Amino acid sequence: MHNKALEEYYFYADKIESTFIELGKDEFHHIAKVLKIKENTSITLTDGRGSIATARINSIGKKHIDFTDIQIENVDLAPNQLHIGIAPTKNIGRFEWFLEKATEIGISEITPIICEHSERKTIRTERLEKIIIAATKQSKKAWKPLLRPITSFRELIDQNKSSGKYIAYLGEERAHLKNTLKGQNNLILIGPEGGFSAEEHQDALKHGFKTVSLGASRLRTETAGVVSATIVAMHYE
Repeated sequence: MHNKALEEYYFYADKIESTFIELGKDEFHHIAKVLKIKENTSITLTDGRGSIATARINSIGKKHIDFTDIQIENVDLAPNQLHIGIAPTKNIGRFEWFLEKATEIGISEITPIICEHSERKTIRTERLEKIIIAATKQSKKAWKPLLRPITSFRELIDQNKSSGKYIAYLGEERAHLKNTLKGQNNLILIGPEGGFSAEEHQDALKHGFKTVSLGASRLRTETAGVVSATIVAMHYE
C-alpha cells in the first residue's frame, strides 16, 4: 500500500504517549490483518481525547504493534460544546445512523434517554461506541464524542448544568433553535417517536429548558438529532 493511499486513513488508539501507542484489538486487526500495512510505514492516529500522532511502525507482533518516531499534536477542545439527550429509536439502526452523522458534523456528548413514550429502553453500548469511533476516524477528528450511559429523562434534566438548555417539543408555538442559541455549552433534548409527554415538557421548563422548533416538518427522532447538530454547528462556525 502506497503512503499516498495511507493518507486517507485515520486510526484510533486507546492510548497515545510520547514513547508508546496502545491499540485495541479491533484496530490492531484492521491495520495488520485487513490493510496489511507493513513495518517502517508511517500512519496517523488519534486517541479521541485531543491527541493526534504520526508514528512509524517499528514491528508487528501477533497481537501488538510497536511504534517509533512518535510525533504528537494536541488539539484544543472546541469552545462550543453540544450535548444531545435523545431517546433511542425502536429500530436501533436509525439511532446508529444518528450517532454516525452527529459525530461527523460535530457533537461533544450524547446521552440516550428513557422517556414516557420510549419504545426502546436498552442499548448495546459496545456496538454504539464502535460506530462513534469509526465516524471519528472517517471525519478525522481529534475528539471523540462521549457516549453517556442510558438514563431516565428526569435524571438528565435534574443533573445537567449546561448554560443553554432546549427541548424540541411539538405541542405549542415556539422559536426556532437557530434563533435561540446562546452561550457555548448547549444541551438539546430530542424525544422518542411518540414525542415527549406534556408532563415531561413541563418538568423540563421548570428546570430551565426553553421550548424550540427544528422547522416546519415533523421529523423522525434520528433526523431531529442530526438537524439539531447541524444547526448548532452552522451557528458557531
